[in-house]
Amino acid sequence: YAGYVGLSASFSYAAAALIVGEAGWARAARPFMLIAWIALTCGIALGSWWAYYELGWGGFWFWDPVENASLMPWLIATALLHSALATERSGAFRTWTLLLAIGGFSLSLIGTFLVRSGVLSSVHAFASDPTRGFFIMVLIFCAIGGALGLFAWRAHTLQGGATFETVSRESVLLLNNVFLVGACAAVFVGTLYPLGLDAMTGQKISVGPPYYALTFAPIFFALLLLVPFGPQLGWRRGDAKAAFRALVPALGLGGIAALAVLAMVSPRTLTGILAFAVAGWLIGASILDFLKRKGARASAFAAALAHAGLGVTLMGVAGTTLWRSEALDVVGPGETMTVGPYTLRFDGVAQVRGPNFQATQAQLALMDGGRVVTVLRPEKRVYPAEGQEVADTAIRTTGVRDLYLALGDDRGNGRWTVRAYVSPLAPFIWLGALVMAAGGFLSLWGRLRVKLAAPSPATQPAE
Repeated sequence: YAGYVGLSASFSYAAAALIVGEAGWARAARPFMLIAWIALTCGIALGSWWAYYELGWGGFWFWDPVENASLMPWLIATALLHSALATERSGAFRTWTLLLAIGGFSLSLIGTFLVRSGVLSSVHAFASDPTRGFFIMVLIFCAIGGALGLFAWRAHTLQGGATFETVSRESVLLLNNVFLVGACAAVFVGTLYPLGLDAMTGQKISVGPPYYALTFAPIFFALLLLVPFGPQLGWRRGDAKAAFRALVPALGLGGIAALAVLAMVSPRTLTGILAFAVAGWLIGASILDFLKRKGARASAFAAALAHAGLGVTLMGVAGTTLWRSEALDVVGPGETMTVGPYTLRFDGVAQVRGPNFQATQAQLALMDGGRVVTVLRPEKRVYPAEGQEVADTAIRTTGVRDLYLALGDDRGNGRWTVRAYVSPLAPFIWLGALVMAAGGFLSLWGRLRVKLAAPSPATQPAE
């Protein structure tokens, strides 16, 4: 919600700029854009981490409408950051940046409505409250309608700005925005179409991962291929040949990553090869950007750090999604089960009482030959006050791979269902998100340091 609220500051700056005709608003608003983007990045990462660790199904993202409600503002906030940079540096995209600021806050209001109104049934949603939902809906119509009306009335006062060549950083940022808005549109349709269909016809449908694999994934892949070119091109006019030459080492790292998948991973899938090639391309380009800026102030490395984090997250998503091993067994005391390279011995269950819950706790010994390496204890917890039963998973991580256990149903005679997963590179998902957020913090710190170092009007010497 800090991200949602943070976008209101950019929205307010945009509205004020439209009213008074202030073309330089993007520079003043950028710290607030960064705060909102960092908060959304951390919030999405924490939400997926919670789903992974607490829900017991082994995944980190299910394209749940409430998850999507936070992803859409993040995509537009990312587009806004890049567009505002061009507006600030060269005066390009003035009206487009205003529209993104309006759109980002509008999507945060829509997300608040989805989460708080009770129209959705989701593990992430809050209690149903029709009155609250009606109030938020009125607020959405007033805010979006008023802002779009103001934009239509006053946007012409901020038109203009510098021109730029087809090969330039502005052109890359423009394509960046096209892909980000396209990805957001795919998520928007997949999230709201079932709700609209249900409201109009009573027909209930669900839009799941296959839809997003066909719509969102190709757009986002194209975006990731484009990202490294921006830092290698100049403002207003760039040199395409020089940019390609500079990125040859990054292309080589992408090729090495693809060959590593071919040599070391089974099954070999085209999606996996492409994902690791693109991740290597992103990380390699970020390293080149670091080297290019060697000796510069820390905040100059912010974009490279954020882009590298995106590559790390992509590796984690690909590894967990494409090469996860799974086993579902019914085991009794002393029996073993195997998942991936791991052998587990089931040693029975025990009843455990917590401060506000009662739990059935399984004991599973991780074996190496005849030796017990460690004991993992997944639980099924019951919270009497809420009448809820939830899974509490047991996870052993090596930093590059997770062993993930969830306790299922009692099958009688001391036998229980146990679900086990081996998720390669799962920790990279959240490591990459932390690196992205660190890039945002670096950029924010650079902005704040410059602002704090600048003398205030009261301290400047009189002429």
